[in-house]
Amino acid sequence: MFHAPGGPLATLPHYQPRDAPPVESVWRLAPEGLDAWAVAAFLRHALPPGESLFRNVGRALVTPPRVRRQEVPVESPVEEERLTEQLLSALSVTVAGHIASGALDVSLSGGVDSATLCAQAARHAPGRVRAWTMDVHFADAAERRNARTVARAAGVELVDVPVPDAVLPDLFEPAVLSNETPLINARAVASFAFYAEARKRGASVLLSGAGADEVLMGNPEALTGAKARVEEDRRLAREVLRPSAVDNLGTTSTVEMPWALESSEASEEVRYAAWVLRELVLPPELRGARAHGLTVRTPYLDAGFADVALALPESTLVRDGAGKWLFRHAVRSLVPDEVRLSRKTPRYAHTALSSPVRARWLELYHAWLTPSRLEPLRVIDPAAALVLLERYTRLSPDAPEASGLDRLLMRLVSLAMLQAHCRSHTPCPES
Repeated sequence: MFHAPGGPLATLPHYQPRDAPPVESVWRLAPEGLDAWAVAAFLRHALPPGESLFRNVGRALVTPPRVRRQEVPVESPVEEERLTEQLLSALSVTVAGHIASGALDVSLSGGVDSATLCAQAARHAPGRVRAWTMDVHFADAAERRNARTVARAAGVELVDVPVPDAVLPDLFEPAVLSNETPLINARAVASFAFYAEARKRGASVLLSGAGADEVLMGNPEALTGAKARVEEDRRLAREVLRPSAVDNLGTTSTVEMPWALESSEASEEVRYAAWVLRELVLPPELRGARAHGLTVRTPYLDAGFADVALALPESTLVRDGAGKWLFRHAVRSLVPDEVRLSRKTPRYAHTALSSPVRARWLELYHAWLTPSRLEPLRVIDPAAALVLLERYTRLSPDAPEASGLDRLLMRLVSLAMLQAHCRSHTPCPES
């Protein structure tokens, strides 16, 4: 079992045999293969949180926190300033604890979250902090510029890690296996390469800004956008699933949003955040790094900070359609304005079609989406998958349907890789 430092939102589920008591050590798996029903449910975003893709294996989950946002809007400048000080103090204490335990490296994307972590770490350990940034073609140019600005302002060493696009297709399989879950874009693969290089260059514990958006309402439209993506994924999944698999799961209209499947008294915001983190954000941040012997810590998800952030009134966080207002205000003495006030860039915008090595990605898709690779999954129609792949190859990178098709194809390839790995009788990576 791999526990991330911090509170429940920062803890990934671990896998264990059904009916077995929880274990406190790393559990290594040699599963019998992927469960066909679970594969179909996964593609439809209908897999219950405690169910695993692996046959006869379950997932033990941590209950999300029940913190709820204050409902009364804050109108007093004095009260707003008090909340600002409380938020900044909670983050300072949290970062100080990580620094004291030896975490002196920070993953610096150039966004306000990682910039604040870097500035806080530098204040607690002047002259001893290193910042790490990733140079890959889909890294936002403005954020990379901002990373250099932050490093100079904080007086920290900046280590730039180049991740050539040409290596990403060949790293896709090891990244999937280290994450033990399907990937939906190349950013997770780039993170896998980034952490490997950071470990090679001497980093052992790295602070990450992952989770800040989820606890600070960094993207006010996230929930609406996620619902649209889930519906798109479900519609496309119906095209590649055998009819019997679709019938067994019911119609789209009867399936709840995936974060609603968890029986918890937490608010929808917290249940959604927990789903996004454990299914999309944290595996490449935590498991992908762990595969290289690198520990990633997520201070924004530590209970001491997350509980304060999740209790803030929405009125203090969302202003003029932009998120994290109070947080951006709180860090005004730490982060340069051009970084503090910059708009967020999309996290999952990259597709294989927009890659400089597009042909290599498509070659990878064609190699794995064959009848011999897909038949063992039992619920996928290989002919239908090939039809979607051929349709995908004819799209332009900016076509509206490109991202949805790319997510589906990457998940299908990932599932085929996981199945092939299980059938080879080699242990899965640690959970």
